[in-house]
Amino acid sequence: MTFLSGIFFAFLLITFIIYFIVPLRLRWIVLLAASVVFYLSSGVPQILFILLSSLLVYGAARWIDVLYTRQDRELKEGEFSREEKKARKLSDRKKCRRILNAAVLLLLLVLTYCKIGGWVIGSLRDALGEGTVDWMQVIVPLGVSYYTFSLISYLADVYWRKEKAEKNYFKFTLFVIYFPKILQGPISRHKNLAAQLTEGHAFEYKRVCYGLQLALWGYFKKLVIADRLAVFVNRVFGNYMAYSGLIFVVATLLASVQLYADFSGCMDIASGVSQIFGIELEKNFDHPFFARSAAEFWRRWHITLGTWFKDYVYMPLVVSPRVSRIAQRVKKMFGARTGKAMMTIIPTGIVWVLTGLWHGTGYNYIAWGLYWGGIIIFSTVFAPEIRKLTAFLRINTETSGWKVFQMVRTFLLFSVGRLITIPGHLRTTLDVLEKIGEQFDIWILFDGSLYNYGLNQKNFILVMITLFILWAVSMLQERGCLRDKIAGQNIVFRWAIYYIAFFSVLIFGMYGAGFNNAVFAYMQY
Repeated sequence: MTFLSGIFFAFLLITFIIYFIVPLRLRWIVLLAASVVFYLSSGVPQILFILLSSLLVYGAARWIDVLYTRQDRELKEGEFSREEKKARKLSDRKKCRRILNAAVLLLLLVLTYCKIGGWVIGSLRDALGEGTVDWMQVIVPLGVSYYTFSLISYLADVYWRKEKAEKNYFKFTLFVIYFPKILQGPISRHKNLAAQLTEGHAFEYKRVCYGLQLALWGYFKKLVIADRLAVFVNRVFGNYMAYSGLIFVVATLLASVQLYADFSGCMDIASGVSQIFGIELEKNFDHPFFARSAAEFWRRWHITLGTWFKDYVYMPLVVSPRVSRIAQRVKKMFGARTGKAMMTIIPTGIVWVLTGLWHGTGYNYIAWGLYWGGIIIFSTVFAPEIRKLTAFLRINTETSGWKVFQMVRTFLLFSVGRLITIPGHLRTTLDVLEKIGEQFDIWILFDGSLYNYGLNQKNFILVMITLFILWAVSMLQERGCLRDKIAGQNIVFRWAIYYIAFFSVLIFGMYGAGFNNAVFAYMQY
């Protein structure tokens, strides 16, 4: 079951009715039951994985919490010297760290198994021959990357004493398995989401309307824009040997928008469904194509993944004694500025290699991580020189023209990154780059050639119209809450917008035999 399957709408309606019928204090049980049913639709073995993972983390967090609680009580009630208190705290912290490390290691082993298990089996089959390892299967739980990171962040926060461990296992399981976020995130923090899930929410007409509007906008982005663009992109890159020239540039630019419309569309659906129940998920997208730098782009794109890596990888590395020692050695050898730069280069480089591996295990994903890490490191380390060059060229950075240039530049940087991963292999990416240079014919933009790649003229014109709508709505959202503005209009105007949006999805969405619209791009992670 996905957000695009017909059974999901019946499932959501039934959950909605039951949720608002039962007493407030029991409504979290309805969400838990619905989440289990939703997850079971992907298979029984898959749900066993997530339940065992949640049980592991629940037990580890409770163990850490018990150690800290006992420490606080005994230190408060007993008479200890300052040195004895310090030694006791250090001893208990080491015990808690061992618990944390063991649990995180097990979670990462499961995640690694899910990520590379298929590749390992494929390699064994190639080496040993067909039929030799057919008995081996890799079970990939739904949303494994997302819930694994949520579990690690929860466990780390308990270890760092940023929050108390949840005592009710079933309430904790609801946080882990909550169905709107399990497909593609966001990577939720326990302290932000858990209380919302369990407190129960009364029916509120305005909030339900807002949730439905947001979900409808998500379906528009996914079905009308992303899936239509996917036809073009898949045709070009799926048979790349047959083409050459500018068509790959067009396909790459459209692939960037396709990924955004697909991923952010899923986030809008998840957030809209949650709003119906009175639950606010973390914001995962903030109009990234309006970003004026690479760093700002990644503060707007997949926000919860970026903040996760910042809080649980980047910052611990920045304060790590090992990184500091390396920086000190570099400082003695090459000077203060180079030593200081190492405090940016090492953590940022590690974060972006891990980010690439989170997205995929091929060399192209490592190259993608190094590509973005290199851009961000360069722009950070050489920021003074970039400012001097800007001043030397007498560029007025406050003009609207310069800001538009920065947005276009960032979009093009993102598109180059997409070209690293779209073809599937680095060798294919190099082949595509070679083909771009073979015959760079700009006339394909005007002679009707673009209509030969899966989208006819009418569909291509529709794509351009929907992209303009996407840009216009995004501009309005940047300037304030668009839904509040719509709510302030008279009822005729409001419902005209709703009907137009609904029937646009119904009429212009990509459906039909031979077309699979049931898969979101980021479900593979």
